[in-house]
Amino acid sequence: MLWLFVIASLSVSAQKMPVLRIAFPDVITEDMDYSNGTMQLTDTDGAVVQLPARFRTRGATARSYLMKPSLNMKLRTADYADEADSALLGMRSCSSWILDAMAIDRICMRNRVAFDIWNDFSRLPYATDFNGRNGTEGRFVELYINETYYGIYCLSDRINRKLLNLKKVKEQADGSFLLRGVLYKSGTQDIVNQNEPCYSEDYTACVVAWHDAWELGYPEEYANEAVWAPLQEAILQGTSVEYVKKYFFLENLADYQLHVMALGIADNWGNKNHYFSVRNIQKNIDDPDPTESDRRRFVITPWDLDTSLGGSYNGSFYDGNYTDWPVATISNNALYPISILLGDSEYLHILKQRWIEVRQGALSVSSVKARLEAYRDLFLQSGAWQRMTAHFDAQSYRPCYVNDLAREISLVEEWYEARFQEMDDYFGITDDTPSPAGDLDGDGKITIADIILLTKAYLNMGRK
Repeated sequence: MLWLFVIASLSVSAQKMPVLRIAFPDVITEDMDYSNGTMQLTDTDGAVVQLPARFRTRGATARSYLMKPSLNMKLRTADYADEADSALLGMRSCSSWILDAMAIDRICMRNRVAFDIWNDFSRLPYATDFNGRNGTEGRFVELYINETYYGIYCLSDRINRKLLNLKKVKEQADGSFLLRGVLYKSGTQDIVNQNEPCYSEDYTACVVAWHDAWELGYPEEYANEAVWAPLQEAILQGTSVEYVKKYFFLENLADYQLHVMALGIADNWGNKNHYFSVRNIQKNIDDPDPTESDRRRFVITPWDLDTSLGGSYNGSFYDGNYTDWPVATISNNALYPISILLGDSEYLHILKQRWIEVRQGALSVSSVKARLEAYRDLFLQSGAWQRMTAHFDAQSYRPCYVNDLAREISLVEEWYEARFQEMDDYFGITDDTPSPAGDLDGDGKITIADIILLTKAYLNMGRK
C-alpha cells in the first residue's frame, strides 16, 4: 500500500535531522513573555532559512520542564512590527509555530505519531486549502537555544483560523464588525467547572469564568457576548441528542472517539485538550441548503496528544508499564457532546462502521508500527537520540526519556497490539469482517487507488 511505502522509504532514507538555532536575550522562565530574537533553520540538504522571530514559553505541565522548554515561535518582519509567513521544511506557510520539547514523553514522538494518524484517517467535513487537514503537521529538528544544545524537538504548525478555513471578521459599512468564524480551545485552567453555567448578571464576570476553562482562539480581539454565545448555548442548553445531531458532524465526533479509544489518549476524553470551531456563526442552521447550514455546525479538533499509546502526563509510565484505561469504560467522563450520543443507535452504528474502516488503514497494527519505527529510525540513524541522551545524562537533572529507544518502541508496539485486539473485542469485529464496499486496498477509504485496482480487475476479466 502507498502509505506503507512512504513510511518505509522515510525509515530507510532518514539519515539526517534538520537543525534549528534560536537566540533571544531573555532568561527562560515558566512565565517568560515574548522575547525578540532570531531563528536559523538548516534543512537536511544544507539550505538555510534565517528570520527574525519572537519566543515565549508555552504549555501547562510543559512549563515546569525548563531543562527542555516548549516554546511558541512567531516569525516577524525585520523591525518585529508585523507577522511574517514562511513555509518551513515543506509545511504550510504561516507565521506562528510551536517548538514542542516533548519533555514528558519517554519516546519523544507520541504527539506527532498520534497527529499523523489522525490526519491520515479523519478530515474536515468540508474543503480547505490544506486538503481538509484537521490537525497539526510537524517535523523533527535538533534545537539549540543561545548556542546551548537542547536535543530533539518537533517543529509544528498550529490549529488556527486559516487551517480550518474559518471566515474572517468582516468590517461593515458603518464601521462595526461582523463576527463570523470562531475557534474555542478547551481545558486551559479550571477543568472541573468548565461546563457549569455562569449565573452572574455581569457579563464581564461570566467572561472571566469561561476564560478559566476556555480560551478564545479566534477572533481573540473580540471577546464579547456574541462571540461566546454559540459555545455557551451548545454546552449549557444543547443537551439533547436532536440538538447534537443538528449542530455537530457525527462522523467527525465518531473519529475523535475512535482516536481516543484506540490510542488510549487519557488526557483528551474529559473536558480538555480539544478545539471547537464554527466556520460562520452568521449562517442559519435551518437553511435547506446543506452547504449553507453546515457552515453553522461545530467541528471538533484534537490537541496535545502526548498521553497516547500508553503514555502519561508526567512520563511515569514506560518500560512495559503503561496506562491501563480499558476500552469498555471509555464512556466514563466523556466530553460534550459525545456524552450525549453514547446511547444513540445511529451514532453507535457510525462509530462501529468507522472502526471497521480505519482498523484496516491508519489505525491498523501495521500502520501504527510503521510510523513508530520510521521515527525511531530517524532518531537513531541521524544520531540525534544519542546526542540528546548524552547531553542530558551529563546534567544534574534531565527530561523524561529512555536510553534504549528501540526496546521501548517494541514495548509500545506490544501495547498497541493488545489495544487493537481490545477494540475489536469491544465492537465484535474479526479479520473476516468485510471492508466497506469498494475499499479494495484495505486502507479504510475508497480512493483513487481503489479505482485503479477495480479498473485493473475489470481489464483482467476481459482478457480471460
